[in-house]
Amino acid sequence: MDKIRFFKQYILSGSVFITGIIVSVVIHTLVLENKSNQSDIAFKALASNCASAIVEGFSHTLFAIESVGALYGSSQNISFSQFDAFVTPLLERFPTITALSWVPLVKHNEREDFERTARQLFPGFRITESDEQNEIVNSTTRQIYFPVYFIRPYEGNEAAQGFDLYSNPVRRAAIDHASDSTKTTSTARLRLVQENGDQHSVLIIHPVFHHSISAKDQRKLMGVASAVYRIGDGVEKALSHVHSDGLNIWLFDRSSEPDKQFLYLHTPEDQETKKEEMETMLADNTRKYVHEFKLGERNFELILTPASDYFTLDEGYDIWLPLILGLGFTSLLAAYLSLIRRRSQELAAGQQVLEQQINERVNAEKKLREANQSLEELSRKDHVMGLANRRYFDEHLQNEWLRATRDGTSLSLLIGDVDFFKAYNDTYGHVAGDKCLQIIAKILSDVVDRPGDLAARYGGEEIAVILPSTSEAGAYKIAESIRLAIAEMALPHEQSPIAKVVSMSIGCGTALPKQGSSMENFIRAVDDALYCAKQKGRNQTVVAE
Repeated sequence: MDKIRFFKQYILSGSVFITGIIVSVVIHTLVLENKSNQSDIAFKALASNCASAIVEGFSHTLFAIESVGALYGSSQNISFSQFDAFVTPLLERFPTITALSWVPLVKHNEREDFERTARQLFPGFRITESDEQNEIVNSTTRQIYFPVYFIRPYEGNEAAQGFDLYSNPVRRAAIDHASDSTKTTSTARLRLVQENGDQHSVLIIHPVFHHSISAKDQRKLMGVASAVYRIGDGVEKALSHVHSDGLNIWLFDRSSEPDKQFLYLHTPEDQETKKEEMETMLADNTRKYVHEFKLGERNFELILTPASDYFTLDEGYDIWLPLILGLGFTSLLAAYLSLIRRRSQELAAGQQVLEQQINERVNAEKKLREANQSLEELSRKDHVMGLANRRYFDEHLQNEWLRATRDGTSLSLLIGDVDFFKAYNDTYGHVAGDKCLQIIAKILSDVVDRPGDLAARYGGEEIAVILPSTSEAGAYKIAESIRLAIAEMALPHEQSPIAKVVSMSIGCGTALPKQGSSMENFIRAVDDALYCAKQKGRNQTVVAE
C-alpha cells in the first residue's frame, strides 16, 4: 500500500517531467533538422555559386581561344603586333587564362625558313621539344611541327615560345582530334614546359584552316590557336570573386584514365590536405555538390564538399537553447508540481488536523450543550419525582398566561395534594414516601401527554398541571383521570382515615386571561378549590368558582 501511495503521489510530477523531456528532445531534434536543412540550402547555394564561377572561367577561355581562331580564320597574314593588340584585351578581361598563343603548322622542308624568319622578330627563336629529363632541346626531325610562335603574356612563358606541341603525345592527340573534328578541344592534364611548380594544366586547342580550302584533312590545316589554362591559378582566380571559405573543391577530367583524372583540389586556407588524403576526404563526405560540364570534347566534373566541419551544425547556444530551456522549464514545472503536491499534502494534513479539531470542538460543544441541556433539565426538574420543579413551573405558567392573553385562548390549572402524606412518611418512611411520589409522577406523565401540557411538583406532596387551551370540562376530566389512576394503583396507606390506599385531592380552575387580569388571583382561586376539596372529605376534584 505504501508503494502504491508513493506511486500515486509522484506519478503526476514524473509524468510531467518525462513528457517535458520528450517534448524538449523532439523540439531540439526539429531545431537540429531545421538547422541541417538550412545548412544544406546554404551549402548548395555556395557550392553552386563557386561551381558557376569556375565553369565561367573555362567558358571565358573557350571564348577567347575561339576569338583568336576567328582572327586567323579571317586573315592568313596576322602580324605579331596585330596578334598582341587583339589578345591583350582578352587577357585583361579574362584573368583566369594563363596564356594565348598562335601555333602554325610548319612542314619539315619549311623549318629553316620559318626559324630564320622568326629570329628576325624573336632573336634566338628555334623549334624545341622536351627530352626525357624535361630539358628544352632542339626538336628532332619530323614531317610537321606545331611550334608556339606568338604568345602573350610572354613573361613567365618564355620557355614555351618555339616549343613544338606536336612533339608531346598529349598535345599531339589534342591537335589531331581538333583537326579531325574541326572543333575546339582540350588536352588531358599535362605539365607545361614553363611550369616551375607542380600544377596541372590543360591546353585548349582551336583548329584554324586555310579559309580558301573546305577540306578538313591535316594538310590543309594552317595551325591552331592555343590557350593555356593553368588549373590551380585559373580556379583560384575564378574563386577570388566569390565566397568559397569552408569548401573543398575537386576538379576531375572524366575523359582521362582513372589515375589521371584528378586535376586540382581547392581547400580552405587554414586546411592543409595531402594528396593521399584526397580520396578518403571525398569518400567520407556525405554532403556533396556535383557539377558536370564539357571543355571542348572532354567531360569535366566538379565536386564540392564542406571542409573542416564548416557546415556542421552549430554547437552554440542557439542550437542547445531550446533543449536547455525545455529541460529547465520541465524541471521547474516538475519541482513546482512537487512543491504543490507537498503543499497540498501539508494543507490536507492541516485540514485534517483542523477538521479533527473542529470535530473535537463540535463534539465538545455538543457535549457542552448536552451537559448544559442536562443541567438545564436538571435545573427544571424535581430530583425526586422527575417532574418540572417549582421554578420552571412558575416560568412556564407565566409564558402560557401571556400567550393565552395574546391569543385569547383559555388556560386551565390543576393543583393536587396527596392525602395525609405526612402520616404516610411517618408510617412507611421517607424512602417509601419518595417512591410513592415517583409512582404518582409516572401516572401524571401518562395522563398529561400533550406537548404543551406541563406536570410539576408544586411543593412537598403537592403537584400542579398546566393545561393550555383547555376548557373547564376538559381540565376536570384530566383531573379526575389523575385522581382515579392514583386510587387504582392501590398503594397501601393504613393511616389514611378516608381510605386504606393513597389518594389525592385536586383543585381545578380555568381562566380566559385578558390584558390586566391577575395570574396570582387565578392561582389563588385554584388553590382555594384544592382547600375546598380537602374540606369536603378529600379524594375528590373541586372546580374553582
